[in-house]
Amino acid sequence: MKLSERAAYIKGLIDGLELDPKDKQTKVFRLIAELLGDMAEEIGELEQCYDDVCDQIDGIGEDLAGVEDIIYDEDYDGGIDYSKSGESSDLAYETTCPSCDTTISLSEASLNMGSIKCPNCGEVLEFDYDPDELDSDVPEQSAEE
Repeated sequence: MKLSERAAYIKGLIDGLELDPKDKQTKVFRLIAELLGDMAEEIGELEQCYDDVCDQIDGIGEDLAGVEDIIYDEDYDGGIDYSKSGESSDLAYETTCPSCDTTISLSEASLNMGSIKCPNCGEVLEFDYDPDELDSDVPEQSAEE
């Protein structure tokens, strides 16, 4: 039996007692029965809100699972896969993981992220990447040569 049904049953029992409506105790019983009905109604509304929130959280969880699949993909090399977006997927840089000595190919975009996880051991590799700085490491040829 639901709370609202139980509250209605108690109200019916009080009404069935045929108590004197002017008696103070009768007034108290009727107010208590009315309060129980109101509380049952409020609890029913809260349960509906709770169910709605749970459904929304489940939806968020499903969406997050999709994002996690992308982020934690086992084939993820730390770079961005441009093959679906039509952009170049040239890997311009390589680094070696200091923990497992795995050579990792990186794109400029992955360097711009600042850090990646090693696909082999999971070690976080951090980069302080400045494209202008890399270009300045190349010796400039003077016009005199």
